[in-house]
Formats: sequence, structure tokens, C-alpha cells
Amino acid sequence: MEMFLQRIGDCMRVAFASLDNNRIDQHFGNARYWQIYDLDGDSTFIETRKVPVSYQGHHEDKFKLLLSVLKDCDAVFVIQIGESALEFMVRNNKRVFEATGKVLLIIRKLLKGNLLT
Repeated sequence: MEMFLQRIGDCMRVAFASLDNNRIDQHFGNARYWQIYDLDGDSTFIETRKVPVSYQGHHEDKFKLLLSVLKDCDAVFVIQIGESALEFMVRNNKRVFEATGKVLLIIRKLLKGNLLT
């Protein structure tokens, strides 16, 4: 997580791929639920965003759909992401991190490590 650095401004919006808002438990391409938090020295839960279940189509189209769901997020945390999806997200100015564990524990580590300044 050391790369999670230098956000300009006071707040960073972060998305966690999590079914239950407790643990990061979804692969990027299969993520149906995103838990959205604002981090600015403390954490504030914003909302749960849902991706339509019935999506069928080309990978690039699905990446565009996920990008639209996460358009205001600075970084996303997933259990795993494929190479082409990672390239797509980076090309669209999104930071993506593979991680496992409890969302609130990861948030505490981010805040404690001053990784947002």
C-alpha cells in the first residue's frame, strides 16, 4: 500500500469491492457491490453502489461500465484484477490495489500510515 500516496486536496474517495461492507471479497471483473468511503484524516461511509447483474458483453465494455460506477473514486481495492482490466483502469487515471482483509482495518492502516498526504 506504500504506492497509495500524494492525493491533492483534503479528501480521497475510495471504493472497496465488498458484498457485505466488511471484507474485500470480490474480483474486479465480477464485483457487484462497491462500498464507497471518503478518507480525509478520518473515514466516512458514503454509500453502497451496485453493478447490474445481467451484464453480458465484451470485457472492454464491462470495464467501461465499472469505470462509470467508480467515476468519482480515486482508488479501488479488490481481491484480484486481471492485467487488461488493470491497464484500462490505470489508463483512465484510477489507482487499483489488490488486497484482502477487513475494509475498516485497511482504512485504519491507510490513515495511520499517513498515506493520503
